[in-house]
Amino acid sequence: MIKFVTSFSADGYERYARNMLESVVDNWYKDLHLTAYYHDCDEELVASFPQAKNIEYRNLNEVEDMLAYRDRMSAYDGTANGTTAYNWRMDAIKWCHKVYALTTYALELADKEAEAGWLCWLDADTVTTKPLSQSKLESILPERAELVHLGRKDVDYSETSFIGFNLNYDSPIYILADLRGCYDIGEVVSYREWHDGFIFERLLKIYTAHGMRVHNLSPNVDGLSAFQNSPLSQYMTHYKGNLKNQLSDTSVSPDVNMPRYRQLADLVRTYGSDTIVEVGTWNGGRAIEMALASFETKDKLHYIGFDLFENATEELDQLEFNGKPHNKLTAVSVRLQQFADKMKEQGKKFTYKLHKGDSKKTLVKYKKAISKANFAYIDGGHSDATVKSDYENLKHCDVIVFNNYFTKDIDDNIVDETQQSINRLVHSFEDPNRKGRCIVLPSQDRVREGGISHLAILLNKDGLPPLPDTLTRVPIVVRPRDSMPKDYIIDSINENVNLIKKWGFIETCKPNPEHAIIVSAGPSINYIELKDIIEKTNGTVFCVKHSYPKLIQNNIDPYACVILDPRPIDGISTHGVLRKDLFDVVDSKTKFLVASMTDVSVTKYLLDKTDQVYGWHAFSEAVQKAANGKAEIDKKVNIPPDTTFVTGGTCSAMRAIGMTHILGFRNFHLFGFDCNIPEVTEEMEKEKTEDGKKKYMKVETGGKHFWTTGELLAMAQDCERLFNNKDIEMNLTLYGDNTLVSEVFRDSFNSDKKTYKELLDQC
Repeated sequence: MIKFVTSFSADGYERYARNMLESVVDNWYKDLHLTAYYHDCDEELVASFPQAKNIEYRNLNEVEDMLAYRDRMSAYDGTANGTTAYNWRMDAIKWCHKVYALTTYALELADKEAEAGWLCWLDADTVTTKPLSQSKLESILPERAELVHLGRKDVDYSETSFIGFNLNYDSPIYILADLRGCYDIGEVVSYREWHDGFIFERLLKIYTAHGMRVHNLSPNVDGLSAFQNSPLSQYMTHYKGNLKNQLSDTSVSPDVNMPRYRQLADLVRTYGSDTIVEVGTWNGGRAIEMALASFETKDKLHYIGFDLFENATEELDQLEFNGKPHNKLTAVSVRLQQFADKMKEQGKKFTYKLHKGDSKKTLVKYKKAISKANFAYIDGGHSDATVKSDYENLKHCDVIVFNNYFTKDIDDNIVDETQQSINRLVHSFEDPNRKGRCIVLPSQDRVREGGISHLAILLNKDGLPPLPDTLTRVPIVVRPRDSMPKDYIIDSINENVNLIKKWGFIETCKPNPEHAIIVSAGPSINYIELKDIIEKTNGTVFCVKHSYPKLIQNNIDPYACVILDPRPIDGISTHGVLRKDLFDVVDSKTKFLVASMTDVSVTKYLLDKTDQVYGWHAFSEAVQKAANGKAEIDKKVNIPPDTTFVTGGTCSAMRAIGMTHILGFRNFHLFGFDCNIPEVTEEMEKEKTEDGKKKYMKVETGGKHFWTTGELLAMAQDCERLFNNKDIEMNLTLYGDNTLVSEVFRDSFNSDKKTYKELLDQC
């Protein structure tokens, strides 16, 4: 019997795995067996899985190594370095489920049977289209091959949607054990890319060089779709990448929320009409956002949406520079109808029409319908031909908004010129004799390939209202850098590894109900209130070096002081204090949690005063290096491969939050997180930084103005990301009013959270 293994999540089951499993029930002979690992699924969903004698379901959440890995590596989720743009190549979490399912089952089989036979991995977005038996597969799997894979010429790693391991031989078992070990010890993030395909290929080359017999099912394939150009395509279809969402008639892709889309809602509030046209409906999310903005002043809206929907192909995606998954027209229609029904309950009328196909043709076909619209949003295909055609068919609109005008980012990067079709169209509007004006709105939305993506608005009619001030303000964004040279920090890390004797305190722990009280150094701290919270919660106090002496002076004994500063002990801190003076008085009970990148002069100074010095490792620029735009751990750094890195932000206060979360705390009380300077004198306004820029700057949020510095603003940005992160489990309370961060918190997701009692009162 040939055995298969696959894995999927609850979301994956709804979007594609259900179809895969039903096709197994319908088309697989009983001499083929599938072990399907599911993860993060509730019991009700599991009970609905298709049943057959040759399908076995296993709960991947029962694999403790996988759970430990996910907790320990949660920061490496495709949004490394604090960016909002997701990069699947740098997602060490998403692909781990596949590796743990495959290796757990394979090593179990190898342990039970000396000759366990063929075990094949099969992605759960693969549908069997014809009857499939062992004899048909044996013609594809050479008897003496030890491993069968789908090689590709155009990229330097195989397509891993299908891999066959002949467990009658030792080499396939060893390569699987090495793959598992790479994840168990966290070595995955030391590679150029962190997905399973890249890591598997590196191991495959090593084992092939040492004599493992490998058979490539797609030796001469061009492009990326090796599966569909292999013998497997006789019996199966792999809905690779973006195509997998075509399998669902009822569900759509998750919404993508970027700051510039809030600008789109503001534009609808200012210029919206009774009929809005969107080219590039995608999942319907933007249609709903525009409708909600319109309903603030209007009672009815008709929406007309154009998209390829399920007519999309991988070739069209490449031609139109599309990187998002596709949704079926029926699924989007269901979503919009549900929205219309909800709006009807509130006295609003939302109607819609969706048109499937190439917009170069469908906009012409429905020319009469779109002629009633005065507001259009263009975000469909991004080839020059499609962009130009979309504009020509909608240029009668008073207002046209274009997505994906690109500018260079802080590193001087931008997407390839071939993808800058909107730039070329916008620049064609610069003729001074042309009626109307086009404005590129400010943005800081970074894109994976490099650069910043903006909305551009074309005002086609005289007498239109001016753009709201909120849309023309340029956000101040600070991208922090390590404050000392990389080699200096690496030397500090390596020396501190030997200096500090106590390591291992920072490891992933079980969630606990205790309260972490994090005290930063802002002047808003009310020490009476702080003592009251400590007493009421029996909380554990973690502080930073600048707040430490003030806590001691106010008879508060912190449990730990978190230190993250690669600068020497005898220098002046950013608060204008001699760093050495911050540790004049050291409580014998305080644990000093010293980051390995801390300047060794600080470490030595503390070791002379106390034996309560504990080491931990911060993930920073210095411990990674650029390799073709990807992040890798620098080999010069003497850090063990299984280290739990602490991420979380640019300063010790933010790392303290990340650290305590790793330790299992889920209740957080933040004091002194101000990020602004209460008063700035005329003399201070004249002060400059080392690079000649003003040290103090005035920023605005929520209609209030604050003086701040680059470092404090970077911390405020870290806070904003934390407060709006819906995926981090935490109960968070911020103390201190009329500060920059209190305003950031007031407008955040966490601030809007309700208690269960409030929800009960609403029922």
